[in-house]
Amino acid sequence: MRSVIFVVALSTIECSSFSTLAQRRARPSLLTISEKGEPSWDDDVDYEKIWNENNDDGDIMPTTDWDAPSSLSSSDDNRLKIPGVVSELLDSETAAEIKEEAREIINDKVQEGLDQINKMRKELKTDIEVKRRAIERSSQARAERESKALMGKIDAMTESFLEESRSSREATKRVAAADAAMEGKGVDLGSWGMLGDVVVAMDSSGGLLGSMDSAKKTREQQENNDASDTTQGAGAPTQQNRILIIADESSDPTASILVPKVSNLLRKMMAVEIEVLKPTQLMPLGGNNAACVIFFLGSFSSNPKVDRLLQRTMLPDGSIGRPPTQLIGISTIGTERTNKMPYSMQNLLGRKLDARRDMEESLINKVVDRLDEPSLDYTILKFGELKESSDSFSFMPGDVLDGTTPVETAAQVLVQAMAFQPAARNATLCATGQLPNVVDNLVWDDAFLKLKGPELARYDNLGIPNELFGQLTEYLKEWGEVLAESGKLTTPATFEPSLLGPNAALEGVAKRDGLKLVFQTTRTGVNYLTKNEERRLEKRGVKAAPLRAKPEGGIEVLVEITTQEQLRVRATRTNMAPKTVIKELSEKSILSRLKESLDVFIEKNV
Repeated sequence: MRSVIFVVALSTIECSSFSTLAQRRARPSLLTISEKGEPSWDDDVDYEKIWNENNDDGDIMPTTDWDAPSSLSSSDDNRLKIPGVVSELLDSETAAEIKEEAREIINDKVQEGLDQINKMRKELKTDIEVKRRAIERSSQARAERESKALMGKIDAMTESFLEESRSSREATKRVAAADAAMEGKGVDLGSWGMLGDVVVAMDSSGGLLGSMDSAKKTREQQENNDASDTTQGAGAPTQQNRILIIADESSDPTASILVPKVSNLLRKMMAVEIEVLKPTQLMPLGGNNAACVIFFLGSFSSNPKVDRLLQRTMLPDGSIGRPPTQLIGISTIGTERTNKMPYSMQNLLGRKLDARRDMEESLINKVVDRLDEPSLDYTILKFGELKESSDSFSFMPGDVLDGTTPVETAAQVLVQAMAFQPAARNATLCATGQLPNVVDNLVWDDAFLKLKGPELARYDNLGIPNELFGQLTEYLKEWGEVLAESGKLTTPATFEPSLLGPNAALEGVAKRDGLKLVFQTTRTGVNYLTKNEERRLEKRGVKAAPLRAKPEGGIEVLVEITTQEQLRVRATRTNMAPKTVIKELSEKSILSRLKESLDVFIEKNV
């Protein structure tokens, strides 16, 4: 009989009887060693023979108990105990829960892998886009540099030609000016009209055409002629500058104080004829040939009527009169800040500040919208209450100052804006505080220089030597070029080198260089398209309407050395037009970054 040995690697095996062991041997489901294994200890025992010898009745050896599954007890005592193995089956609900948890774990891992793949894909796409843009910017910058180099050569050739032909051009210009005067045509923007038969030309200091400076020189020449007993016909005729003042001195406190002061100051400086009219009087045609008209806006109850003042008239000698070429509005500070204290309280009753602001805009619009000759300029002067002040003199573009203005300060500022400072043309300014005891031309030139642009920021007393002018200029140019290409500005901008040269005579600047960040035209303002407009363009097969090119503004950063040997940096507006919308967010961003860059340069070079 072939026998089988059972080997069970267990820590505990409990068998209740020999029959149970035999049953375990006979069950094929248990672990066994095959017949081909090593010999067993009972290989030589013939169990059938022994059974037959012990049973005379001839029964064969029973096998029922060997095969009966009931012999394996299901009780805990006879159960096969395997450590670490669960011996009971799981119910269907628990199995479903385990399966669901396993599915969730697998899904989470798969999703995590997909997310990582998408992230890598996006990063790769971003890197490719950044490199592509860098290549485009590099190509564009290279093309711009080549273009600027070519334009520089053209400019140099143009300047050389203009220098060689200057004398002939000036002669032609004088002849043309004389012809224009005989025909009654206007003069250039930012200039005074020609009065009487006196031919007014550009004076040697580079001042205005027909300015008070020219009149002053004419008067000095006449006085010298009188002192040397020359006849009136031998000398140049005295030019009579006429000024028309529209004010009600009886009802306007500002006019009652300032009109006499300004009149006396002008008469001491030059030969001038001053005429004062009330707003209720009929405005004279052509302004009675006045070169300048001053409006005290506090004397008006409604917007000034200036149409009659700007008409040409025939003079008694048969010549054509010249209308005024400058309108000056005398106003008060705070008209543009009625939403802030204390001006909101001043404006509470009667809305006087709002009404005065309407008058300011009326004068400005009359100049901006004028198409007929002659050319016309405006100047808006804003002063605080006219009384003594202990504060030092302050002068700024726009409407930003607070405080009072002494009468002497207001009168001096008005005379400078009217006669000696070209930068006052087409500008709004405010002035407060007490003038210093000695005020020379450098003080006035530096103050009115703020109106060009106008000036947004100024950094004086940098604490670094003037020898670093070139390094500072190159540093700021590189900064501007990087900022323009970074795309970090709300309004996109392009970098350009500044072409504005120094002007020692009128600005007190001996050396100057810098850069410009010019804002680009975008799909805003006049270029904005509604959904309906876009659909109509799409139906016509046009992707987008071409942008309407117009000045969008910008900031010009200037590095200067003054005639007083002071190194400074100024930031002004540039690329402006009367209807240009101010980009306040972009301007603030540029100025803050400029200040940070200057601090870094100063820290490294102090």
